[in-house]
Amino acid sequence: MVRAEFKKRLEKAQRGELEPVDEVKPVDVLNPPPLYEIRWQDIAVTDRLDDGTQRFGKVVVRLYHSEPVARPGHFVGHHAHEKDVDAADVYAAQDAEIDVAIGWYNHGADDFWGIASDEA
Repeated sequence: MVRAEFKKRLEKAQRGELEPVDEVKPVDVLNPPPLYEIRWQDIAVTDRLDDGTQRFGKVVVRLYHSEPVARPGHFVGHHAHEKDVDAADVYAAQDAEIDVAIGWYNHGADDFWGIASDEA
């Protein structure tokens, strides 16, 4: 079910049908790179604890992506993570994850993340 939920959200993103702010929002409209955050709330998970028992819970997941102007019609996922809602500073923890996404964005930008030009 969780796999289907992720797939459904990504398919909605491909069609441009995500609902702001519940499903997608800009990360920082004033500072490059132009990243967006796809949001999943309350994803059901099962954790296996060190003692072998299981714990059931819900997590929050984020995927940072871009839609490169130089490659229209493409969607590039740069980083996904489980949001640490129990962190001492949730905003700082999420900013660190955004920094990872920015790093991957910058790493692939020079060769357009491997996306061939439609003009080729």
